[in-house]
Amino acid sequence: MHMHTHEIDHVSKHTHAAEKNLRFAVVFTSIILIAEVVGGILTNSLALLSDAAHVFSDLFALALSYVAIRIAMKPVNLSKTFGYHRSEVFASLINGATLIIIVAWIFHEAYRRFKTQEEVFAEGMLIVATVGLLANILVALRLKRYRDDINIRAAFLHVVGDALASVGVILAGLLMIVTGSYIFDPIISVLIGIIIFAGALRVMAEAVHILFESVPKHIDIKAVKKELSNTSGVKDIHDLHVWSICSHITLLSAHVVVGDIKASKIDKIKDELEEKAKKFNINHTTFQFESKACANACEKRMSDENKG
Repeated sequence: MHMHTHEIDHVSKHTHAAEKNLRFAVVFTSIILIAEVVGGILTNSLALLSDAAHVFSDLFALALSYVAIRIAMKPVNLSKTFGYHRSEVFASLINGATLIIIVAWIFHEAYRRFKTQEEVFAEGMLIVATVGLLANILVALRLKRYRDDINIRAAFLHVVGDALASVGVILAGLLMIVTGSYIFDPIISVLIGIIIFAGALRVMAEAVHILFESVPKHIDIKAVKKELSNTSGVKDIHDLHVWSICSHITLLSAHVVVGDIKASKIDKIKDELEEKAKKFNINHTTFQFESKACANACEKRMSDENKG
């Protein structure tokens, strides 16, 4: 006997709010990009142009995240019974890979600047970088509340990375004005690149964790089994699986041994099991109920098959 809980709500308030804030981030980041490209050309600032390239990667990441959110909102169908939520995880993987490519470019540019230091209009660079920093802070604040979504977190990291890059440009500009040396530009660029690289690895590792259908890191599966087993009428829990479709949709399936009881009692047990699963933020559950005799027969059959 199989019991299935509620369908996943593909048009949740969470998704709509995230979509709205991502749309704002895409528009605002486009404005930052234009400002930094124009500012970089007018001030002959390679640092600003490099930051503009980073902003371009941010814009790509944000646009990709927005598209992923839109795809995830598509309704389920006969071939996509869980909908398109996994698109968010693939988007975060692409975003993380993009960050690593950008870091490689930053390191390459930093190495080149160590050898050839060009004169820069530092004062103008400071003004543009400060405006870029303030704009990125505004976008980051809009995305921060949705960081539990891996897709939004990847986009958030892009924006934070660019804010750090803007801080680096500002510091480099101040040091260049004070010392007259342009060596600080590549030094700060390398430090920023290391921070971005670490963030990218974290995002990609979590995406891979989900794609392998591993137990979500915030869930102790032993504690889940103990909680479900401690339910009146339940004699045993086995074949327990907990995994994620995306960062905010967690699923559970399990075989529940209840003995030879009436169907009406099974409904009551099912409701209690669902409530206990919610304590672990598990959104979707599937329970297969079986009698002790059935469980023993299944175990004997599996044992015979293994021997064969």
